[in-house]
Amino acid sequence: MSDLDGLHVDCRHWRWDRPCAPHKARGRTCPGCPEYEPYRARVLVVKLAATGDVLRTTALLPAIHAQWPGARVVWLTAPGAVALFRGNPLVDEVLNAAQPLATARLAVEEFDAVLCPDADVEAAAFAGMARAREHRGFRLDAAGHVVPLAPAALEWLRMGVDDRRKKANRRTYQALVAEALGLDAAKVGEPILEPAADDHAAAREFRQGLGFPGRLVGLNTGAGGRWAYKQWTLEHQRSFLRLAAGAGLGVLLLGGPEERERHLALRAAARGLPVFDAGTDNSFGLFAAKTQLCAAVVTGDTFALHVATARRVPVVALFGPTSSAEIELYGRGEKIVPEGLECLVCYLPICERQPHCQALILPERVLGAVLRHLPEQESIGHP
Repeated sequence: MSDLDGLHVDCRHWRWDRPCAPHKARGRTCPGCPEYEPYRARVLVVKLAATGDVLRTTALLPAIHAQWPGARVVWLTAPGAVALFRGNPLVDEVLNAAQPLATARLAVEEFDAVLCPDADVEAAAFAGMARAREHRGFRLDAAGHVVPLAPAALEWLRMGVDDRRKKANRRTYQALVAEALGLDAAKVGEPILEPAADDHAAAREFRQGLGFPGRLVGLNTGAGGRWAYKQWTLEHQRSFLRLAAGAGLGVLLLGGPEERERHLALRAAARGLPVFDAGTDNSFGLFAAKTQLCAAVVTGDTFALHVATARRVPVVALFGPTSSAEIELYGRGEKIVPEGLECLVCYLPICERQPHCQALILPERVLGAVLRHLPEQESIGHP
């Protein structure tokens, strides 16, 4: 039903329980509204996983809209990733997979297409529950099996369960997943994370309060808890702070709540140097806005990498247990992989090799990469 007694319930701006944005801002009403924008398809994306993984998958949104012009896109995601979509112009609604309402709505609503890029039982179960004219990627069947729905999805599944295939792969995540979902890889864009105006304002105020006029390089100090050796060693991080200061650079420490103690230790080791803490309890928007203050960011294969790419900040990315080939830097930055190790891309949570992969990435090499990728001019406090 697209029209209910003159109410355009199929409009992109429609809200069932409150006035729409054009009504509040400009007094528009449904009959004859010049901002009436009916959607022509309904697409559900089921992507749970870690926040960095969800963020990089937003790069597929332009390809989704190219496949279904005028679509209303609903994204079902994990609770921790819901806030990533604030301000995202290509997603109309976000459903929290942990809320009963999400399950209830999937039992009632019907979509033109359901896209599930992960061979994950939970995500595939949600995808299998959703009613749609077409399913792409993966869904769960009655036997509890995750079913790949195309040859490319089967290949993506095989890669996920076979370390040898994973190590041999040379294609990016975005290209692999676009193919698994039957999307045009040429239409895939970049990750989308849009800080609000007040996030940018707070970041500019923070920058002005540092009292340091030079360029800032972001150092993401953590790497999540799944793979221990995605995180650069504390010793190398300390050395990098000194080397960066010697090159006339300030360093902005980036991290989350798990990095609070590490930031205290790094600041203590860098007394007298231009080393600053961006804080470890920022919202996604404020973290992105502070990341954008940096002329470049040094990070492992983690959330901050995808935030930096979303905000178009050059990245020097350090790799060890995970695949560097899958990561797309969009021509801004450099990947550093330890030399002389055959065990890279092992996806082991921890290993006993000494020195391990991250210990072999020397601070001097990282600083050299940073200096190669610094923009010619820095715009402090990007708009």
